Amino acid sequence: MGKGLVAAGAILVLAGGGALGYGITRKAVGGMSQMQTTAMATAVANLDGDIKAARASVDQRAKTLGQVNVVAATIGTDRGTVVDQIGRELAFKPEGDEVIELGQLGGEGKPPVTLVTIPDKALRTSYMGKPGAFAELVDDKLYITTTTTVTPSDPTLAKTVMGYVSVSKPLDLKPSFERLTAANLSGKVVLGGKERAFGTPGAFPPNTKQVGEPVPSLPEAQLVAMEPPMQGGMPLPVIGAGAAVAGLGLIFFLIGLMSGKDKGAASVPAPGSTMPGAAIPPSATSSIGRTQGSGYLAQGTPSLTGAPSMTGPPINPANIGPGALIGRWQVVRRLGSGGMADVYLCQSKGEAGFEKLVALKLMHSHLARNQKAVDHFLDEARLAARIQHPNVVQILDLPRIGDDYGIVMEYVEGVDLERLLISARQGKRPVPTNVALGILCRMCDGLNAAHTAIGPDGTALGIIHRDVKAANVLISKQGGVKVVDFGIAKAATQSHMTAFGETKGTPSMMAPEQRVGEQVDVRADVYASAAVAYEILTGHAVNLDLAALAHLGVEKWPHLPPLTDLNAALPPELNKIVLGAMAFEREKRPSDCVAFESMLEEVMKARNLSASDKDIARWADGELKLLDFIPTSSDTASKPFIPGQS
Repeated sequence: MGKGLVAAGAILVLAGGGALGYGITRKAVGGMSQMQTTAMATAVANLDGDIKAARASVDQRAKTLGQVNVVAATIGTDRGTVVDQIGRELAFKPEGDEVIELGQLGGEGKPPVTLVTIPDKALRTSYMGKPGAFAELVDDKLYITTTTTVTPSDPTLAKTVMGYVSVSKPLDLKPSFERLTAANLSGKVVLGGKERAFGTPGAFPPNTKQVGEPVPSLPEAQLVAMEPPMQGGMPLPVIGAGAAVAGLGLIFFLIGLMSGKDKGAASVPAPGSTMPGAAIPPSATSSIGRTQGSGYLAQGTPSLTGAPSMTGPPINPANIGPGALIGRWQVVRRLGSGGMADVYLCQSKGEAGFEKLVALKLMHSHLARNQKAVDHFLDEARLAARIQHPNVVQILDLPRIGDDYGIVMEYVEGVDLERLLISARQGKRPVPTNVALGILCRMCDGLNAAHTAIGPDGTALGIIHRDVKAANVLISKQGGVKVVDFGIAKAATQSHMTAFGETKGTPSMMAPEQRVGEQVDVRADVYASAAVAYEILTGHAVNLDLAALAHLGVEKWPHLPPLTDLNAALPPELNKIVLGAMAFEREKRPSDCVAFESMLEEVMKARNLSASDKDIARWADGELKLLDFIPTSSDTASKPFIPGQS
C-alpha cells in the first residue's frame, strides 16, 4: 500500500503543480495591437503634416494680403465701402476652402468689428480677428487661423483705427477618424477644452485606460484613444485547485514513504534509474526545448514572417567601382562625394534591352544609423519628388538597399555652374550678358516651381531651397538649366525640422535672417539667387557671410560695389535690381522669384537680349573645353570678394 500512496501522491503533485504553473504564467491578453498602434502613429503624423502645411499657407496668405495697398486703403472705412469693393478693387479670392476676413480691431477691450467675410456667410472660428496664430475644433474640422494687423494708409485714420486680415483654413478630420475606426479604435481629439469623438466609445467599459498622443506642431492638441481592456491573466480558480491537488498529493506521498519505512521493504533505486511506477516528466519526451539545429524551434520563438527582405549584402564604398551593382543599378563611374552621400553614374536596365543612365546618391553607411540624418536625407527626396519642372532635377526612385538609403535622380550630362564660372574667372572671360540673364531666369523658374509645389491633396508644401548657389545649378550639354540638391530644403510637411536658431546652408550666400537662425521664407532664396546673379554678371565670387562682415555693420548692405564697376558692359539698371534683391531687410526685396525674374526679363526686353538653350550650350561647351583645372575653395582663383579684405 505504501508504494501505491507514493505513486498516487507523485501523480497528484505533478498534476497540481502543472495547473498551478499554468495559472501563474498565463498572460493577460488585450491592450493595443500592433495594427492599432501603427494606425494611431500614422494618424498623428498625417494630422501633424496637415497642420504644418495649413499653418504655412495661412501665415503667408495673411501676411501677403496685409501688404496689399488696396487693403490698407479700405481697412479704415466702413462695411458698405469694403463690400462694394469686393470683386473690383479687392479682387483676391479665397484659395480652396480658406476663409478670409477683413475687419477693424476694437480698442479698450472692445471686440473686433468684422467688415467682410469671404466667402460670405462662411463658417468662422472664434479666433477670427484676434491677432496671432490659433487652432480650433469646429465639428469635424480643425481650423488653422492666422490674423495680422494692417495699418490704414490714411494717416488720419491710422491714428484711431487699426485693421486686420484673418485667414483660416479648415482641415477635415473625417479621413483620420475613419482610418482609426477601421483599426477598431475609439477615442477623441482634444483641443482648447473642446472634444470630437470617433469610433464607438460605448464599446468599452468606464474607466478604460486612455492612450494620448500629442501633435508635435500643435502641442495643445492631443489624439486620445481608448485602449481595449486586458482579458485573461491569472485564473484564480485554476490556481486554487492546482494548489489543493498538489497539497493532497504531497500528503499521500509522505504517508506512503512512512508506510514503506515501517515495513522495511522499500528498495533503493539504482542511480540514474526511475522509481517504478513514477510518472515521467513531460519535458523528457517533448520536442519543446530541442535546439533549432535538430529541426525544432523553442517555444515562444518569434516567426520571421513579415520581416523586411534584404536586397543585397551591406555596401562597402571601397568595393564600388565600374561594373559594381548597387541594388539593380550598375555603376558606370563615381561622380562625386559630399558630407552626407556619394554620387554615382549608374545604368538602369530593364526588359527588351532597355537602358537608362541615372545618378544614384548613396547615403554614407555610418549615417544610416543616425535617425536624424536619415530623416534629413529622405526629406530631400520626398520634397524634390514633388517638384515637376524642366528646371529642377527630377527624382526617379527612393530605394533602400539592405541597410543603405539611396536617391535615384535624373542624370544631367553637363557641369555645375560654379565650375563654369571658375573657368571663366581664371581666363578673365566675362559671361555674355544674354547668357547670364537667361541662366538666371531659368534658375528662378525652377525655384518658383519648388516654392509653389503642392502635395497630392492640393495643399501647398511651402518648400524653400535654402542653399541656392552656383554649385547647385547644373548646365546640361543641351543648354538646360536645372536646380539640384534640396538636401536642406525647408517645408511645412517634412519630418526633420530645423530648430529655431539652427543654421544650415552656405554662409557666403545666406540671407541675413537665415544666417542668424530666424524663420525664413521664399525671400531667402531670392537673396541667394541675387548673390548668384552678382557672381555670374560680374565674374567675381562673393562672400556675404553676416559673421564675416559684422564689423562693417548693416548700413549700405550688401557691401559690394555696383555691378557696372566690375563689368562696364552691363546695363546699369541691373545695379539696383540685383543689389536690391540682396537687401538686408527681407521686406525690401522682391516678394518672390517670379518678381525677381520679371525684373531681369524687363532688362532683356529693353536691351533686346535673348538666350536660347543653344546659346547657353555653346557658352558652356566653350568653357568646358578650356576647363583644364578646377581649383579647390582654398585656391586664389576661387577666392570670393570680401569687402574690407585684400
